[in-house]
Amino acid sequence: MRHDLEKETTFPQNITRMECLKILQREIAQVAEETIPVANCCGRVATQTIYSETSIPEQDRSAMDGFALTAAETSSATVKNPTVFTVSGEIRPSSARSEKNQKNSAIKILTGGIIPKGCDCVIPFEQVKILDNTISLPSPIQIGSFIRPAGSDILRGENIVTENTKISACTAALLAYAGKHHIRVRKVPEASVLAVGNELCSPSETGPEGLIPADNLLLMKGLCEGCGTAEVAISTCENSPEAIAKAVEKNCDSDLIITTGGTGPGNRDFVFSSIKNAGGTPLFKGLSMHPAKSIFAFKLGNTTVLGLPGPPTAVQLAFHTIVKPTLNILLGLPGIIDTTFAILEIPVKGAKGREKFIPCRITEKKGLIKASPLDSRTISTRKLMCCANGIITIPPDSEILEAGELVEIIRTS
Repeated sequence: MRHDLEKETTFPQNITRMECLKILQREIAQVAEETIPVANCCGRVATQTIYSETSIPEQDRSAMDGFALTAAETSSATVKNPTVFTVSGEIRPSSARSEKNQKNSAIKILTGGIIPKGCDCVIPFEQVKILDNTISLPSPIQIGSFIRPAGSDILRGENIVTENTKISACTAALLAYAGKHHIRVRKVPEASVLAVGNELCSPSETGPEGLIPADNLLLMKGLCEGCGTAEVAISTCENSPEAIAKAVEKNCDSDLIITTGGTGPGNRDFVFSSIKNAGGTPLFKGLSMHPAKSIFAFKLGNTTVLGLPGPPTAVQLAFHTIVKPTLNILLGLPGIIDTTFAILEIPVKGAKGREKFIPCRITEKKGLIKASPLDSRTISTRKLMCCANGIITIPPDSEILEAGELVEIIRTS
């Protein structure tokens, strides 16, 4: 039987990342759905599986500007004795379907025009000799030449988009092409980010001497919005129990609140206790991973709160390992975290009792994916963040992994 976390006096601590994600999947509800115009559906998550109600194109149409003909009437055409056809009429893409009424006649047709009854091929303008109201063909034409058959783009009953998948630009175009005007999608999650610390000032302003711009706000804002949230509300927060509780309560209309800083064991780390005192129900506290082991999570009404440490490198790693999966849960996406494998280019060492994350540079050559760890001893941590496009994940208690071994990676761009 499922535990009611609101009635529990204890909560999981120092758990694995996989255990953490299972808790989040169990406790976080998907955001509601809404119906929007198809013109606005690109990038949104569909909440319905949509099938085509018709075959497209509905009728055979010309794939070229040329002449619609009957292939059998071209069978005797040769260079020395070309077959001559009389041109009777013209078909545009907007024309209704017509019918060929005369033998050895051709109908001028533009790209997209409906193939007339009695015709079964098209020959492009440049492949015939045109003289007055006739054309001559130097060789036979095959049935079906330069024709887009009915249903060649999509067949009636064929799947266009599947429930709980993101709608790409190409899929959005196909939905419109199939005559869909409105689509049911997941609402865009609302997110807020609080940077906790008395030493922080807004990154958009010049603060008093000694204060540091809260760059974590821009880091998390950009990462969240890139994963499908609405414009993220960002603000600094004084490091006091009262200020933290007030800031969290102020943003409790958000689906997700993310805090950075103040998650450690020090006597000035108030974030966890402040959220708990504000009525939050702890989901877990602390993960057996490095870095960002001090992550925690709460439920506060309908809002999920994730507490992250302060160092930007840890924040970036925490986003891709915990925050992004949380956003995917809110959006109802089935694969909440996407990993693959790569060949390690230089040796790395694991951590005792903890999963370890190492920023890396991923390259692909001749079909092989390779991961080169980035070392903060040779490059500054902030430059390292800009250079990395992936994260190597090393299982707990791993010894040295040698170059050439396969390692699991998370792509970050």
